[in-house]
Amino acid sequence: MTHHESTGRRTTAGLLPAEAPAALAAITSRLVGNPDNAAVLRLITEVGTGLLGARGTGVLLKDPRGEPAVVATSDETTQFLELLQTDLRQGPCVDCITTAAVVAAPDLTRKLDRWPDFAAAALDAGYQAVVAVPLRLDGEAVGGFNLLFAAPTELEPWQSALAQVVSDLAVLALVQETGPRRSDRLFEATLTSLNDRVQHSQAVGVVAGTLGTDPDTARALVNGYATRHDRPLREVTRALIDHTLDPAALAT
Repeated sequence: MTHHESTGRRTTAGLLPAEAPAALAAITSRLVGNPDNAAVLRLITEVGTGLLGARGTGVLLKDPRGEPAVVATSDETTQFLELLQTDLRQGPCVDCITTAAVVAAPDLTRKLDRWPDFAAAALDAGYQAVVAVPLRLDGEAVGGFNLLFAAPTELEPWQSALAQVVSDLAVLALVQETGPRRSDRLFEATLTSLNDRVQHSQAVGVVAGTLGTDPDTARALVNGYATRHDRPLREVTRALIDHTLDPAALAT
């Protein structure tokens, strides 16, 4: 079964779907001015679960020590799997960063020898396929964009190309600088994104506990509120932690 057959997406072979221009416009708009890193990363994960049809998506970036670190995920299950990759130093996104090349596993059941612990955990979580796309800066892989699918999946050429374009745009949005300071700027962006992820997790916990809902629903409420009210996600999560924003207001 091909990817767009499994998701019901209808496209002409080799052509981008109608939604692609709007998605790319939303991402490139973040290149203007001073973009909010959390919003950029959220857009990337949304392209993965929306336009590219993945069930879960995650973004890893190298920290100042050169180690891969999780900076964004689409949901709690994917976050667990991405953190597992970084802890074990095992998995498609880790290999993708090491080799600076796309790493595809169309059927994870065939990768139990290569990534025994990661593949077993991903299969247990309901994922059947993974594609990891490098985030590159000056020819070097500085991170990876991970796409996890619920069925065995091989990306079509337009999907692979779009995933790489989105990954390249993400790096540009996070760095926005030329010259020798580019790497320093990326490290700064990585540390900021790591702090944002921790703060976001705390805010999701506050919302889930207050409203008596599950973490994924709480995450969707937090992200949706920031988008609808055009507020930086960092600002919204800080307000929830500081109790200056009532979790009950997230539905408005």
